Amino acid sequence: MSSYLLLVILVCFMSNGILLEANGESCTEGFIDYSLLEDKAKTPTGNLRNNRLSNYKNPMENVATRWIIIEDNIKFTCAAVITEILIGVDIRTVNDNVGKNLYPKFEVWAPTNDDDVYTREISIEIRLTPDDFTTNGQYRFTLPTPLNVSSGYRIGVYQPPGDRSVVRFHYVDLDGNGPSSIDHHRTGKVQSDYINNSNIKILGGGRLQVNREEITILILPVVQDTGCFAQFVPDDIVNSLSYSITESYYVSDTRIFPDIRFTCHGIITNWIVVAPALVMPVIKIRHSNNLTTTAATLNTSASNAVRITSLLYNFTMSNEIAVQAGDILMIESNATNYMYYQQYNGPHNYRLGDNNELIALDTNDYPLISVVVEPIHVSSSTVTNTKMVSSTSTHITATAVTPINSNLASLTISTGHSTIKSASSSYLSHKTDLPTESKESNTFVYSTSLIPAPTLQLTSGNIPTTLVAVLSTVFILLVVTILVILIVSVLVCRRRSKNGIGSSAANDLITDTETSNTLQKDIPTIPQDYEEARPIAEWHKSILSDINLSTNPSYGITRGSENISSQSGIDNPSYEFNTTRNESK
Repeated sequence: MSSYLLLVILVCFMSNGILLEANGESCTEGFIDYSLLEDKAKTPTGNLRNNRLSNYKNPMENVATRWIIIEDNIKFTCAAVITEILIGVDIRTVNDNVGKNLYPKFEVWAPTNDDDVYTREISIEIRLTPDDFTTNGQYRFTLPTPLNVSSGYRIGVYQPPGDRSVVRFHYVDLDGNGPSSIDHHRTGKVQSDYINNSNIKILGGGRLQVNREEITILILPVVQDTGCFAQFVPDDIVNSLSYSITESYYVSDTRIFPDIRFTCHGIITNWIVVAPALVMPVIKIRHSNNLTTTAATLNTSASNAVRITSLLYNFTMSNEIAVQAGDILMIESNATNYMYYQQYNGPHNYRLGDNNELIALDTNDYPLISVVVEPIHVSSSTVTNTKMVSSTSTHITATAVTPINSNLASLTISTGHSTIKSASSSYLSHKTDLPTESKESNTFVYSTSLIPAPTLQLTSGNIPTTLVAVLSTVFILLVVTILVILIVSVLVCRRRSKNGIGSSAANDLITDTETSNTLQKDIPTIPQDYEEARPIAEWHKSILSDINLSTNPSYGITRGSENISSQSGIDNPSYEFNTTRNESK
């Protein structure tokens, strides 16, 4: 019976684990996703990092520009609703002291009575700051309110001067130049004399007010009816926006990141870092009481360092470094032992002041590091450990991960989605049940291990994560349901077999009860004299034998007795016999 109960408890923990994962329970916030970490390790220098719209054919970056998509087949062909826009941008810190506080605008242009002239209908400021950084590197800007557009409308961008812009758009040049180019005459750059005009002549004869350029601005509106607007940015470019926009470079100072933090009590077991060979940055944990703990010195030549790719390393910790909710990341590096960062598109960076206060830096570089944490949940009688991998959102174990080697055999790396205005990600699900021994009661308590899954796994396969997630969830729920049904069925059958309760027995019991009541009514008055009572007792004995009441306890007869003595009938208080009689009478 105890084994069945333990199995039921285990099933309950598994079901609870599914709910926890669906709700995105995590032990960290702000650490970079493994998918982006892997991409930056492969291509540390983004190929579109210098393709800023603000300096396209501009000798100086301090000039504002306005752009309209003028290619004939890149416009709305029916009425539609725009809810958000996917953008390729770099985001920097705001600095009012130097005037770095301007933002670009997403614009919609409507046709006029003159088919060659378009009027600026809508202009929405894209206000993003390091507070809106995403852990996966992609940015989807949600419009304040859904935007209704009509057939014939075109989209465009206003870009402030590059040196004053907090957000800067990027572009891509597809397949070179010339009439055969995919983006030949795709984009119109409004001439500087007309940049502030509300009406712009973009087509037709005569003098145009735009210069035709062969570039594709990295902006794509997300509409409810996808057939109303052509996707002019290729899929491979869209998928690379997370890492192709930014540069990676070395930093040789000490920085603190309040937005990269721990959210539970736990033990650090691994660090995943993009690092060149033979460098040793020091990773520290700054606690809420302003004290710091050295978590690791990341020596890429040490025995605990396993190289995943040419620049991506997994460090397994041999000593236990405890963290708790509110602890934040601190990285100490210098000219010799430097740390690798992504330039821009990260959280706020701080340094430590003389009085132990945090001083904001005019930069938002993203440290290329993630962490594996083993959370600790302490109760009065048990200690339950559960492994999780850092991410900002839903953390679920991958169903298939090929270990790099023995040190990485049990490691699963996370991705996720996070932050305001960020792209969502797919998730997989799986469970690992870890028995942990109670230190007080010497009993085992089962808990559910939650580990996040990579969108880009450590294997070379390209299984669609959404399909795997759905199939994994359905399979787990099916197994849990079958287990519960089997357990309940076994318990019911065992109890019914043990008690011997069935429809036939119940009917016999009712019949016996009715017969007993009839017999009691028909029994004659018992004489007080023992000799006169003997014939009546013998008569009662024969009646009991005939109706097979040998198992009915109401007649004072024990189960399994085959012979009913006259004395048992006399001793039964149901017949008002007194067993202490006077033999001498």
